Amino acid sequence: MMMDNEIDGDMEELPGQPRVDVPESDLILLQRAAHAIGAVRFEVVVGEGYVNLHFADGSVIHSWNPLMFNGDALDLAVRLRLEIYIHEHDTSAMTSDRKLANEPHGGDAGAATRRAITRVAGEIES
Repeated sequence: MMMDNEIDGDMEELPGQPRVDVPESDLILLQRAAHAIGAVRFEVVVGEGYVNLHFADGSVIHSWNPLMFNGDALDLAVRLRLEIYIHEHDTSAMTSDRKLANEPHGGDAGAATRRAITRVAGEIES
């Protein structure tokens, strides 16, 4: 008798995630944003779509990419005390000294918001 949570048949290996490299222009944005939150070393994880950040106190943030991950973008916005304005067609992110980044939503308001946060973070001097 087969139970509801059993799988019938042979288990095949699940396909792996496709390898993703971060475009060079995005790496520059990420590096500038990382510097703004105090990272002293920026480690690109080739083929994974993210970076690791190393700080002077020895701490490390693994798998960081605020352009891809909502949690990283929110953490970046909170650490830097950014103001975020999400409008119908675009998102603006602003620093306390009024530096501004604006991104049109296109088809993805979330991606535009993450990019606006990351772009303006790169404008902050650490």
